[in-house]
Order: sequence, then C-alpha cells, then structure tokens
Amino acid sequence: MTRFKYTLGIAALCLCSLAQAAPPEARLPEKHRKFLKAHCLECHNFKTQEGKVNLEGLSFKIATIKQAELWQKILNALNSGEMPPEDEPQPANVVKADFVDDLAQTMVTARKALSDSGGKITMRRLNRREYRNTIQYLLGVNINVESLPADGGGGTFDTTGASLFLSSDQFEQYLKLGRSAIDEMFERQAALKQKPRVFRVEPETTVNVASRKSMRRMSEANDRFMRWKAGVDKAAAASENKKIVAKILKENPKFDLSAWPSASAFMFYRHAHKLIGAPDPKKFGFRDDNDATFSFQGGYSRKYAYLKHYAELPHSDRGTYLKLTWGIQRIDVTPKPKNLPPGTYRMRVRAGVVEGSPSYRHFIEIGHPQRLNRVPGGFAGFPISSHQVNGTIEQPRVIETRVEVGLHSQREFGIQERQPTNGKSLRDAFNRGKRDNGYGIPPAIWIDWIELEGPLPETGVPSPLQTILSRYPGNTSVSDAERARAVLTEFAHAALRRVKPDTAFIDKLLAIFEERRKAGETFEVAIGTPLSIILASPGFLYLNEPGDEAERRQLNDRELAVRLAYFLWSAPPDQQLLDLAERNQLQQPDVLREQVVRLIADSRSDEFVSGFVHQWLDMERLDFFQFDVTLHREFDENTRAAARQEVYRSFAHLMRDHEAGRLGKLLKSDYVFINGLLANYYGIDGVTGDQFRKVTLPADSPRGGLLGMAAIHAMGSDGVRSSPVERGAWVLRHLLNDPPPPAPPNVPQISRLEGQILTTRERLLAHQEEAQCASCHRKIDQIGFGLENFNAAGKWRTTDSYRLTNKRGRRIGKGKTWKIDASGAFHKGPAFSDYHELRTLIAARQDDFARGFTEALIEYALGRSFGFTDEDLAVKMLASTKKKQYTVSEFVQALVSSKEFRRK
Repeated sequence: MTRFKYTLGIAALCLCSLAQAAPPEARLPEKHRKFLKAHCLECHNFKTQEGKVNLEGLSFKIATIKQAELWQKILNALNSGEMPPEDEPQPANVVKADFVDDLAQTMVTARKALSDSGGKITMRRLNRREYRNTIQYLLGVNINVESLPADGGGGTFDTTGASLFLSSDQFEQYLKLGRSAIDEMFERQAALKQKPRVFRVEPETTVNVASRKSMRRMSEANDRFMRWKAGVDKAAAASENKKIVAKILKENPKFDLSAWPSASAFMFYRHAHKLIGAPDPKKFGFRDDNDATFSFQGGYSRKYAYLKHYAELPHSDRGTYLKLTWGIQRIDVTPKPKNLPPGTYRMRVRAGVVEGSPSYRHFIEIGHPQRLNRVPGGFAGFPISSHQVNGTIEQPRVIETRVEVGLHSQREFGIQERQPTNGKSLRDAFNRGKRDNGYGIPPAIWIDWIELEGPLPETGVPSPLQTILSRYPGNTSVSDAERARAVLTEFAHAALRRVKPDTAFIDKLLAIFEERRKAGETFEVAIGTPLSIILASPGFLYLNEPGDEAERRQLNDRELAVRLAYFLWSAPPDQQLLDLAERNQLQQPDVLREQVVRLIADSRSDEFVSGFVHQWLDMERLDFFQFDVTLHREFDENTRAAARQEVYRSFAHLMRDHEAGRLGKLLKSDYVFINGLLANYYGIDGVTGDQFRKVTLPADSPRGGLLGMAAIHAMGSDGVRSSPVERGAWVLRHLLNDPPPPAPPNVPQISRLEGQILTTRERLLAHQEEAQCASCHRKIDQIGFGLENFNAAGKWRTTDSYRLTNKRGRRIGKGKTWKIDASGAFHKGPAFSDYHELRTLIAARQDDFARGFTEALIEYALGRSFGFTDEDLAVKMLASTKKKQYTVSEFVQALVSSKEFRRK
C-alpha cells in the first residue's frame, strides 16, 4: 500500500510537471461558429467547395500545419476584403473586427506552438559579433566581418542556432579573414619595434595657402570670362543676331538677360556659339561655351565671396575655419601609407567655436576621406566618431581620441564640421545664406592644428597567439618544425576553447607549414597558413557543446564557462573562468554567482548589451531610413549613433546596479544617460563633452525611460513624419508584451483620402472604418496618438502640420497646422489625457514588461526560439526576480543558475 501511494505520488508529480509544460492551445473561441456559418459555409461547404475550400467541419483547435494554413487563408481573405463577396450580406464592422482580432491572435498562438523546439539547443556557428570578438581575443586584432554570412533571420536573435548554418563554400571566406587577421597581427608586432611618429597639420600653412591659390585661379578665370562675355554681349546686340537671340530666348523661356548674375542670365551664354561673330572661347583659355560659363557659375560666382570672407576672418593667420560647403571643407592628415602601419593611433585636434554660432554646429567628426571625386569634403562611409568642441578661438581646447589603422583600412584621416550626409540641404542653406549676407554659411568652428601619433604601445594582457609566439622565439636551438608544432598545438588548444586538438590534425597542419617553408617563405609567413586553417575549422567556428548524446546531460565546467562567456561577453572565457572550470569549481552556486557579477561588471559585457538590446527592441529599424535633413537638420549620423548609445547605456547602468537597477526604470525614470551632443539635441543645459553620463531630469520632463528616447521615436517614423501605427505596435510588442498580429499584406488602401489635407488622427481614424483594419488599429493607434508630441526624429513638439507633395516629394498647395492631441485610451482599458499619463499607465504594467523581457532573454541565451517548453523556466525566473523588484542582474542570475542554462 505504501509503495502504491509512493508510485501515485511520483505519477502525480510527473503529471503536474507535464501540465506546467503543456503547450499553449491555439483555439478560436466557439462564439465565432455563428460568424462562419452565416458568412462562409454557404459557398465553402462539403458539397460546393468553391475555390477548393471546404470549411465544413473545420476544427476550431489548430493542431497541425495543414489546419494553420487553412485558417491563415481565411484570415487573409477577410483582411483583404475579398470575403464575404460584395454581393453577399456583410457582417457588421464590430462583429467582423472581433472575429478577425480573435483569429489573428489564435494564429500567433498557433505559430508559437507549432514551432516549439522542445527545449533542444541546436548546434550553431559563431555569429558575426562572436567571431569578431573571438579573433580579437586570440590575436589582438579587430577585423571587418561584413563579408561573412548574415546572422539571424525571421525575427530571431543572432544567437539562435536554427538560423546559424554554414555552407561549404563559406569556409573560404573564413580562411581569407583568418589569414588577413594573422598577417595584421604580425605587422602590428613589427611596427611596435619602431618609435611612435607624430604627424602634424597646421592649417594656416596648408588649407589657407591652398584656398588663396584657388581664389587667385578663380579671379584670373573670372577676368578671362568677363572679357569673353563682353564680346558675346557685343555680338548679341548686333542686328544680324536679333532673330537668333529671340529664338534662344523663346526656346528657353526661363532665361532673363536683365537678371545678371543669376542663373537665368548666365545660362544664356552656353548658347554663345550660335551667335554670328561671337568670340571663340578657346582664345580665352576655355574649351567651349559650357566651360567658359561654368568657370563663372561653378567658380567665381559661387565660391569667391565665400572663400574671401573666410580668408579675411580674424585669426586666419594661425588657424582656419571649417567650411560646410565649397572650398576645402575637410582637413586631412595624409602621411605616406608606409609610415602608417597597422596599429592604434592617438588623434588630437585643437579647436574653438565661433561666438554666436548655433550650438548644434559645435561638433567635429573624424573619418576616412572620400576619394571618389576631387571634392575635398566628405567621408568614405559614416564618420568614425564625433566630438563636441568646447573651447573658444581665444582659448581653444584639445580634443583627443584614438583611431585604428588596419591591414586593409584607409591609411589617412580627415576632420570636418558635423553635417548631414545629404549635401543638397547644405547647398540650399548656403544659397539662402548668400542671398542674406552675400557670401554663404557663416563659420562655427576654428581649427588651430591636428596631430596623429602612433602606432602606440599595446597595453593590457597580450593575446594568446602573441604569448605563444613569445614562448617559442626563433633564436633558439629548437628547429622550425618543433617550434611550429608547439605553436600550432597550443594555439589550436586556445582557439578550440580548451579542447585538446587531435594529433592527426596537428600533423596535417605541420605538413602544410613545412611545404610553405620549402617554398621559401619565412617562418612568420609560413605559419600563417596553418594558423588560418585552425580559424576556419569546425571546432573553432562552432560552439563545441554536447552533441548527439542519447540523453541530455549537464554541461561540464569547461562547457559552462564557454556558454557563460559567450552569453555575457559574446567572446571566449578568460583565464579566471577557465581556471575555475579546470578545478571543477564553476558549477558551485556561490562561485557561479560571483562570476556572473564579475562578467557583468567587465566592459566586455557591453557586447551583450548592444547585441541583446538591439535585437530585443528591434533597433535595426533605426537604420532603415535616411532622415529628411531639411525637416530634421540635427538628426545626422552622429545623432543617430548617440541616440542608439543612450538606449544601450541606460540598460547597462541598470544591469550593473545590483541594488537599484530595476527593469521598470526603462519604462519611466527621473534621469537620462546622455552626452553633450544629445544634451544639445534635447535642450538640456549643463552637459558638455563626448562622455555619456547620468543626468537628473526635472519633474515635468518628457525624457527618462525608453519612451523619452530619440532612438525609439525615430524608429517609429519614416524619416519624414512620425507614425502612430509603428509606435503603438512597438509599445504593444516590446513594453506591454501584447504583440499585435503581423500586418496583412493585402489590406486595401482608402483611396478617398488621397489629396485630402487631414490631421494624422483624422487620417488613421478614417482607416479604422474598414473592419479588417479596425481589429488591430483600435489597439495600436490610440497608444501611438499618445506619443505624437515627439516628431519623426524624437524632438518634443506641441504642433504638427501637413502639406501635400508632388511625385518628386516637393510640397505643393496649402497646408494645415494643428495642436497635437495626445489623449486616447487603451482598447478596453483606461484613458489618458496626454503623453505623461500614457507613460504612467505603461509604467504600471511592469509585470507584462518583465514577462516579455524574460522570454527574450531566454531565447537569446539558449539560442532557440522561446516555446511552451520554456514556460516553467520563465515562471521561475519571474517569481524570483519579482522578489527583488525585477532587478535586471537578477534576471541574468536566475537564468544562469537554472538547469536549462547548464544543460544541453
């Protein structure tokens, strides 16, 4: 009897466990059978089966892929308005919206249930971030990984094993990258044997001299042009050319000879060759009429006054003023490439701002000069960094930063005033300025000098390969073959994350080395080939954990060290972790907890922050659009980068504050993490410099928390206008853990709204008149309306406007301006009168936010999509972290200490 009770107890415990891990049931509420019968079954029953679709007897429980596909067809037909047909009775909008809403949510549940991994962690390769960081750890070299296979896909994290496959032809890419990294390491080591060099640029003896030469050329060309023009004018006035001039003007109605020197006047001179007796431009040093005209239009007329004004400004004898358009806009440091070997360099710029210039212009950016054209301005790609200028011309300050020179990177640098990538907006501003002041855009930054110093001595712990090579120098009695075997064996051991390499593998590598030596290569060159093979081997590219064992088992200490390090650092374990693993101490709860604290405190955990947060919050959308710089002048690449960092720094602060770093502070806080650039952008006084810091906010500030960050609102726009739909959906998805169903691809557009000047609210509410739209938008749009006080680039506003545009995007006709109404109400929930009340209501739903965060963290850490088999883990994590007020680090501790994290 006792044994029977014991057996029953075990069975009950197992059943209880099974019940807890039961998959979510994807079942459409039974109330909707009435809808299906009234509007679908007459045409889609067992007998008729129109379109080969039979809905009679269709189960409301979705348990198979085939059932899910049929229900998805029904949802698509309803969303598109194809069903019910127009000649059939139509359901009431509310009834249809409820059916579509419930079916869409059921399909979301079905997708989760049918795609569950069953708790299995798929073997996976290193993603791009992990590969780059692992190479950096092993060799001390930063590499560009853009050529590698893309990571992730289908909305998954880049740690999800199912999406991290590798084809055989991609190994060649890894071989090339690995060899390039090894070659760069040897070059860096060789360069460090030399003393650092200093390359200095004094702009008064370079830029200013070149500008004066350019002015002299323009002046001389203008003199020739004016003499040629006088001859053309004389010919145009002659009677024999009267009809010809009339014909030219008739064919070009925008020409106006009385408007000299505007474009409408000088464009006439491109037709000078048509005039009888017109002077030959070649005799004046021009190729033809176009060349002569352009020498004036694109040279003297456009630039001379601008360059002359800058040249005559005070202090031009000891520095120069940065120009935004025309002339020399970028100051370059261009040593001979051989004098700039791979390494780390220190760059200094002594600068000051012009009194009275706009504060948003008090920034410089550093980058690699573009060489696609001869224009001395712009970078090859985005800026490397941006820096605030805090000095004045009378008291300039030195800005100091570090830049990297790689084996294949451009070996020159330039600085310029911060500016948008779209040059047209600057040229438009220049033309407006010229009409006002006669020369163009006034200066904002003065440069005293620029220095580039390096390569700098390496600091910190040498990389494993550097350490191994130093143990086996070439000036000993040990043969090259013995030395190579030792190097290859120890490096393979490090690269394979402490897995002992197979002897046969090392023998093959040694044979390759010896073959290269026989071909005449030096030791360093010959060893590079087998070393690169190690870096392209499966044992390196794939995280080596338990594979196809029949039974799941606990990770051993080495495997746990690897998983923990790649979770929190996206990089290999360091010596301390490996030593603990070797002593079999890492599994001990207290030791493991201490190591999590240590790894989080280390700056390498910034890789976890950027990797996880970027994907969790769908921040790739921040890079989707080029912002209209006419409307959003200050939202350039520097602001975009700073806005992204604000999100990362805010999360990192909470993660490292083990006492008060509560997750809920991402929903609402009384502080921000900003630098001088973002402070200027947000209008917050008293913050200068490039370093991010915690800044306390006044009580009525709209900033603080994710909803106060420019990055979040920029993602909820198209680069021109804000999108309440995108913003509302993002809040539901990421803050309230109530994601709306995917937008259907075939929702009809409301053509009757075309050409109408409506407010954003009016336009979206009209959209909800369609039932298939209302089912989702009644939840989404109201939240988005509450965020409308932020413009497309995340700046606070109280009014908005709209104006029709033509096909070219130019504004036409009258517009409309309105005061923003940020009131609304959650669907079947509380109302709010403005943004501040909305934010408070969202902050009150901390439990929902924590649930979504937990699911994302589990998926990222375990490398598999969150499924119903992870439900027990999520519940346990939420229970333990809630006791500590959802402290961010406790989520990490709860996950790492779980049996799921420590098992394969």
